[in-house]
Amino acid sequence: MLESGSSLAIESSQINPSFRSDDVEVTWQHEIIHERPPVFHDHVSWKRGAEAIVTFRNGKAEKRRVSKLYRAPALDNRLITERTRAEARLIAAARKGGVPTPVMSDITADTIVMEQVKGTLLTQNLTESAVYKAGRMIGKLHISGIIHGDLTTSNIMLRENDGTCVLIDFGLAQVNSEIEQRGVDVHVLFQTLESTSPACADVLKNAFAAGYAETFAEAAEVITREHEIELRGRYL
Repeated sequence: MLESGSSLAIESSQINPSFRSDDVEVTWQHEIIHERPPVFHDHVSWKRGAEAIVTFRNGKAEKRRVSKLYRAPALDNRLITERTRAEARLIAAARKGGVPTPVMSDITADTIVMEQVKGTLLTQNLTESAVYKAGRMIGKLHISGIIHGDLTTSNIMLRENDGTCVLIDFGLAQVNSEIEQRGVDVHVLFQTLESTSPACADVLKNAFAAGYAETFAEAAEVITREHEIELRGRYL
């Protein structure tokens, strides 16, 4: 509908409980617009996610949220700005709570500029010691009232100079202190451990839980809830 020129004001786009599909005016698409891939110089490396493109240059990482062609331009701009600012606030809040994160240096309506963390992903170094450190870090995150939302071993890095765990990619993070959401956070990580290192998964989970309990007083309750979440999925 958007590409054919039919759109609504944001204020008029709320859910209509009396909606009937046969009352909608049919629109026809006359032209298909394809999103062009980004073009970078040879010396610039980059990665692309569902919502953003991250480029690395001169020791900096620039995370820029990209427009979605299926969204109305006004809504698209609004969502990009709100989500960029929200992510920056959560990175700052986590860092204030003692969670190592990339240091931000600039924020615009669609981009966060931060340091490029040098090191390896936790995925590439699944040892008891590293996962224990990750547990301590996530304990501090949850004390701060923040849920990461995508807590996988690919979003935790180990700095090359001192082995410090650094938490990255707060794109799905949110402010939430509910035990259920904390349990989901931990469950996502445990699932990642099971899929990437099945032979050592139980040992690594115990290492995480030990570190988590060291920094977070409600750790036992969260770990119990994580087990309940696992059982729900198993018997669905």
